[in-house]
Amino acid sequence: MVTPPVLISPSGVPVAVLETDRLLRTVLTPCGNEGYLARGIPLYEARVVLDPGHGGAADTGAWGANGLTEKEINLRVAQAAADALTERGVSVLLTRTGDYSSPLYVRANLADSLNADLIVSIHHNAPTAQPSSQPGVEVFYQAESEESRRLGGLVWDYTMAALSDFDVRWAAAPDAGVMTVLNSEGDDAYGILRHPETVSTLVELGYISNRSEAELFATEEYVTAVSVAIADAVVAYLDTDEAGAGYVEGRVFNPAPGISRTVCEDPDLG
Repeated sequence: MVTPPVLISPSGVPVAVLETDRLLRTVLTPCGNEGYLARGIPLYEARVVLDPGHGGAADTGAWGANGLTEKEINLRVAQAAADALTERGVSVLLTRTGDYSSPLYVRANLADSLNADLIVSIHHNAPTAQPSSQPGVEVFYQAESEESRRLGGLVWDYTMAALSDFDVRWAAAPDAGVMTVLNSEGDDAYGILRHPETVSTLVELGYISNRSEAELFATEEYVTAVSVAIADAVVAYLDTDEAGAGYVEGRVFNPAPGISRTVCEDPDLG
């Protein structure tokens, strides 16, 4: 029996398989602990991994003035983008399928275990930048990867085009665009870019802390438009030589560490 690299637990949680002993599988839980499953749906491959940023009580991400949480809208957009890609015959895995936490190295390990072609990590920004006449989409790519740079440029290009159709009081940083973000040691600052061997990019789709944008993000029209744009960008990356756009000079920044195992609570694997 071939051991699958990933198992979808009975409760729908994706977990990497560490070892199989007859019918019992040792798995890496979302919090990075060892767990055991006798049942689940084996997953042998996925071309695309979508990472809905944040999750769980300890890691809500940013908050909107309308009560919308970043973890909630990140998941809604990721699920809709996964549906759009599946309809086009592209296999997809979400790093989380519900409201629970997971350290970034665990999320990255799911993609690496599957030998995925790419990861797109989905986020919504805060605190609010200065007013702007256009969306303040920011995309970050792996400094040592030309393919990550191209993927980032495509995600920026397609999402900017989709968001520009909405009449909203936008916010944007002066240097918004597609860039590297390095820490003071010269490494990729964000864990979802630093940890995986898989080509990865992180997109901040706008400012949830900006009331007018938060109200837009709560609509089905927004979720549909931006999820289709992400799917279009991914398909363009996989199937064409498009170069993308929006490239700007990189930043140096030391972000706060991501959630750790000490405060992470594993979901029920069923």
